[in-house]
This record gives sequence, structure tokens and C-alpha cells, in this order.
Amino acid sequence: MPLTSSTLASARFFAVAARLLSFKGAAAELHVTQGAVSQHIRQLEEALGCKLFVRLSRQVALTEQGKLFAAVVQRALDDIERGTQALKALKAPVGIRLRTGPSFALRWLVPRLGDFYARHSGMRVFVNAVFGVLYPEQCDFDLAVESSRGKIAGMHSELLMEEHLVPVCSPEYLKQHEFLKTPKSLERCTLLHDAEPWVGAAEDAEWRYWLNKVGISNVSTNQGRFFSLSNMALEAALTHQGVAIGRTSLVQELIENGELVTPLKQRTRSPASHWLVYRKEVGRQPGVQAAIRWLREQAAQQRQIGTRTRSEP
Repeated sequence: MPLTSSTLASARFFAVAARLLSFKGAAAELHVTQGAVSQHIRQLEEALGCKLFVRLSRQVALTEQGKLFAAVVQRALDDIERGTQALKALKAPVGIRLRTGPSFALRWLVPRLGDFYARHSGMRVFVNAVFGVLYPEQCDFDLAVESSRGKIAGMHSELLMEEHLVPVCSPEYLKQHEFLKTPKSLERCTLLHDAEPWVGAAEDAEWRYWLNKVGISNVSTNQGRFFSLSNMALEAALTHQGVAIGRTSLVQELIENGELVTPLKQRTRSPASHWLVYRKEVGRQPGVQAAIRWLREQAAQQRQIGTRTRSEP
């Protein structure tokens, strides 16, 4: 098959349709009409001399030839993407794009960045605070710290640090609720929830998990106030609105300076941990390597603080 601009364009349309197994879905992603997708696929099939899709009543399926060609095209597109990113990296100033969750960025990462810049004054870090599924094919970052229950498929994933959960509230709230001395007494308190603690979690997942771990089953986790970010739940706790389930990486400093207290000392390891995620080829860049070393060091210090705190009676 001669390689022309037309066949290259059709191959891109084919790759999206093959991934989604839907001409309609491909049209929506590519911002074209469904007819345009069908036309490109038909042109590609004519050029190849074989059928790539089986047209069913409400969907499409890849033929055996289509499956083989889809793998070839995807590898080629991935190579082009990696080459493009490598060229951009050569032209860009020394720096990295660091993706992480909004609450983790605000409470853990940003307060520590001064130390990073003190050591690497010639570098620039662009922190992109986002929450949601990380898609490897949409690699708009150099390095990510993801809160996840396991490795991220398609990327190099390294466990950076585990997370632990502990109930927290303001000293004022505790004064108003002096009965708060056992996990069971939480049934008389307002629970503050991060309704999206990790991708796919139920809105009461963290509280339910902690209560199960400490052996309490009769405290309802459906009540309270729900937020889309852990940081908002913590702000509610700081303003005396209830008891939040705190992640130690986010609440340690607030506890140390007395803004929050831990009325219940039971701490449990969270189902989600913090993972360092990047493409292997990007991880070899000097700037990214420097950031990785620094993040590992900061995580090690966090683990030491957490160990000391958890050992207290």
C-alpha cells in the first residue's frame, strides 16, 4: 500500500475507531461526522484490499486483519507521540510538568517546593493539580504522583509512599463533643467525607473502610457532608463542622500546629497509596531524574514522621 497523506489520515481515523469499536464514538472524539469516519475506513480498506471491520446492526467489530493492522498502527502512533515529546523536551527550558491531585498538591507538595527550588534554582516545575483517570495515551505530563490502589497500566509505576487514615476535628469541635472518645461515639457526630478519595470509590469509602478496620459496624457512613476534594473536607473540619477522615500526608502539619486534633488514635493504612508514575524514556531526562530523587527523599521523611507519630500511645 503506497504511503500517502490520505492513507496516513485514514489510519488515524481507523486507530480511534478500532480502540472504541464505534464509528459514532470515533466521530465524537475526532470532532467530525460519522460519515467522514466511515469514508476514511472504506478508503483504507480499499487501499489494503481487505475488510478491517465487520459491520453489525448496532456496533462494529474488528476482523482478524483489522486486529493485526490496529496493533501496527497503534505502535506507529505511539512512536510518533514519543518522538514529538522528545523534540519538545529538547526545545523546552529545563523543567518538568508534574501532575498530582489537588489536595495532595496544596497540603503536601507545594509547601515543600521551596526546598526543591533551593537545590535546583535553574529548573522550572509546572504543577498541574487534576483528579481523574490517568490515560497513558494522553501523556500531558512528565511526572505524576497518583493516589491509586495499584500500579497505573501502561506506565512505569513506583510506590512512593503509603497513606494512613485517622479521624480529625478542630479543638473547638472536640470541646463541644466531649463524648467523642471511642469510634462508636462517631454515630453522634457529623462525618465529613471526601466523596472521591480514589478513582471508582464510593462517596463514603474512606470512612467505611476505617470503621471496618477498627471493628465498628453500627455507625452510618451515609450521613454528614460530602465534598469532591479531601482538602474541602479538611477545611470543613478546621471550621468546626464535623469530623473528617484525614490522610496523614495532608493533616500531619495541621495536627502538629494544633489546628486539628485526633480524638481517636486508631490509624489504618489506606487502600490507596501514592505512586510515582512516568514513561521510562521521560524518566531518563536529567530534570525528571532530579525531581524523582527529591520526591523519594521527601516521601522518606514523611514516612519517618508518620512512624514516630503512630508509635505514640
